[in-house]
Order: sequence, then structure tokens, then C-alpha cells
Amino acid sequence: MDHPSFETPVADATLVVFDFETTGLDATRGARVVEIGALKLERGDVVDHFLTLVDPGVPIPADATAVHGLTDADVAGQPELAETFPGFVAFAGDAALVAHNLPFDLSFAAAATKELGLAPLKNATVDLLPLARRYYPSLESYKLESLARALNVTNPAPHRAMGDVAVESQLLLTFLALGRERGETETVRDLVLLSRGIPATPDVSAEAIVELEWAAAAQEAVAIIYRGSKGESSRSITPLSLKMRGGRCYVAAHCHASGAKREFRLERLRLAPADG
Repeated sequence: MDHPSFETPVADATLVVFDFETTGLDATRGARVVEIGALKLERGDVVDHFLTLVDPGVPIPADATAVHGLTDADVAGQPELAETFPGFVAFAGDAALVAHNLPFDLSFAAAATKELGLAPLKNATVDLLPLARRYYPSLESYKLESLARALNVTNPAPHRAMGDVAVESQLLLTFLALGRERGETETVRDLVLLSRGIPATPDVSAEAIVELEWAAAAQEAVAIIYRGSKGESSRSITPLSLKMRGGRCYVAAHCHASGAKREFRLERLRLAPADG
């Protein structure tokens, strides 16, 4: 799979901060998108925005309304996912996608892509949550509203897509400034790795991390080549999650050969070449 350049300097990269409001927490169990918001940043400035309500085609549960305030009446007559999500994909282009608690938003993006029969997304992705923990390690909570209070960032519309994206954009710029001061975020590759809690290293592939996370979000298999104690072998795995332990990064996955859940060290893993 070809990726947008991971060698682009962060200062020159286009970053799209995005957020989905939904009917529930689990895209694999029928939860649907009700609002999409995104801001496009270039050289630290907002240059474009994307915002739309989405008719989910199902009632919005009361507990979801209690979070974001959107009701069935608010989304009635609004465009459906098939009319809105392709517009978001076009808006994002090949920019790096940024979110707070990234796996949640990736799961809905992957579900929408699969539902609509669109080409799999391959954008570089950045999670603000590990960056917050890295740069502000003593906070009691890393929820978005807690980070906003701690960094004195005002949310104009809490738990609405554009309000949350506005906060996340300010957090991103703060983290990028701290990364520049420490010499940690020179390229998109550095940012991708650091946002998983992994210092930049030639032993771990940022491209592999991104593809594995997209596959985990879509619950799809990936062909890998893994270097074990007996040499390299080809495997098919369905990624579940990434985790850090003992200073190493692992991918937890369902291994199709063994039929069991296993963990694979990322520095021993590379993506198998695409057929053809």
C-alpha cells in the first residue's frame, strides 16, 4: 500500500483535525455517525473547514443525546452518510488525520468506508491522547474537557464536532510547539510514532503502524512478514490493538495460522509486498 509521504516536515504538512459525533460508542455494533467536523491546518493556520450533520437512519438514543445534544429532530432531513462521508474524504485528501482518542474515530471512518464501498483510507494518523500524556504527565484526567481546562482552551460547543475540533486543533499546535522545542517532531513520521508513545526509531515502521491501525479499525486481515526465533515467516493477521510494554511496541492480533490471539513485536514485523 502506498502512503502519503511520511518524510514531509511537520512544518510543511497539511493536518486535518477531525471528530465524529455518533449514536453510540461501537461502530461494529450498529452505532452511526450524526455529525462530522474537521479543520484543515497548514503552517499552524486554519485554511479550511468541513462541517455537516448526518441523518443516521436510526433513532438517536437518549444517552447519546445527553452527550452531544443532538436529537432525531436535529438530523431529520439532513444528508445521509452516503452523501456526506465522501465529501469528508475528499476534504481530507492525503493529509495526516488527527483526533483525540484516535481509535474511536478511526473505527467510524473505517466502517463508513466499508459500508459505502470506498477505497480503504491510507492517511497518516495522529492521536492527541498519547501526546497529552507525554507533554503533561501529571494531569489527573486526559479527557478532552479536562485537557481544555488544564491548557486554558475554551470550547465554544462542547461535545459537538466543530467545538471539539477547535479544542483539538489548539492542543495539536501546543504539542507541536513542545515537540519542536525538544527536537522530537521534525517529520510526519516522527509525529506518527510519538503519538503512539514511540520515540522516533528506524526499528519501527510508522507506515506499518498506520496500516495496522486502519486494519484494526476495519477488522480486516493484513499480510505480514515476521522475524521470529527461527527466521522469517509469512503470516496473515487481523490486528486488534497496539500497546507499549517494557519500552517495546506490540500489535495484539488474531493470528490466522494458529487461530489464536497473539502479540507481535513491531520491530520484528514488516508488511508483506502487495500482490502484483
